Amino acid sequence: MRNTYELISLRKRLIEELGGLPPLEEWLYLLKEETRNSIMIEGHFVSEEEMEAVLSGKGAITRDEEVALHYFKIALFVYGLAYENYKTGEFIFSESLIRQINKGVLGERGEYRKGEIRIAGARLRPPSPFHLEKWMKLYVDWVKENAGSGDFTDFLAKEHVLFESIHPFPDGNGRTGRVILNYLLISRGYPPVVIKGDEENRKRYIRALEVAEEPLVELFQKEPDRRELEKAMNEMNAELMKELIEEALIRSMDTILAPLLEKKRSITLMPSSEVASELGYSPDSIRELIRRGYFIAIKRGKSWFTHPSLDVRESKFPRLGLENLENPTEEDHESGEWFTPER
Repeated sequence: MRNTYELISLRKRLIEELGGLPPLEEWLYLLKEETRNSIMIEGHFVSEEEMEAVLSGKGAITRDEEVALHYFKIALFVYGLAYENYKTGEFIFSESLIRQINKGVLGERGEYRKGEIRIAGARLRPPSPFHLEKWMKLYVDWVKENAGSGDFTDFLAKEHVLFESIHPFPDGNGRTGRVILNYLLISRGYPPVVIKGDEENRKRYIRALEVAEEPLVELFQKEPDRRELEKAMNEMNAELMKELIEEALIRSMDTILAPLLEKKRSITLMPSSEVASELGYSPDSIRELIRRGYFIAIKRGKSWFTHPSLDVRESKFPRLGLENLENPTEEDHESGEWFTPER
């Protein structure tokens, strides 16, 4: 039985075998879903219909719709930069990019906060504004130095916790941090993740931040120091955040893979109930296997669609003409399959 790393790695290899991550225009639906859920985490609610109306420029817009529009526009621009990173093998990451993202999600500002700030309900107190520039430089350096680490989702989880804990801006830190998270994913050829904004998943997300930020509580009371930061990041328990990101990443990868397989391998996706019948599973069993990521599957309406050949537990996909798609190796995991960062 494959572990989560293998489930993600195999999907990534399959995406590359099928031509790589498609251009943004082919997965704008993911960006729309991300926008709605990311702003929902912060209490802004926009329906699918309202989202479409906002993007088409029809009628007056509410405050929530304005927030959605700002998020969508800056994410679209920044993900375009990330896609160029992916295609060229370069990696551009800087404080100016981060400021630009924050300015985009708010429609103004983009400047670091000048005063103290408290995160509601959190034990952690973000760094003093007097140390913000040093902490942000350390953050950017840490990202550049660790972006090629073998355990990519662990890196993503810790990066996200570190940024949100520094909380460098007066407002929009959550939205800014989630755009950064997806910028890093797309730069490596992965689709963006959608962190769900419903109440249950919002609580999971906040809990994941609270658990992981524990080593930073004491750290931020000290002078910024590279070695102390490295120690805290090594001690950080970001498993809950990593799990949340991995679940979302499998969903997004399947959303990309399904149309690619239909188009390039002539796979006709079937309702999961039909696949269950063909393979001798109960409908509940096939849904559980899909939930665990053991089948490449996509939800259309209220039903899951997959195919008997898309069981990723053991298959090397010979029925898809991908006989040479090998299992991920420990060497792949250690190498990180990354690119050379541009300093």
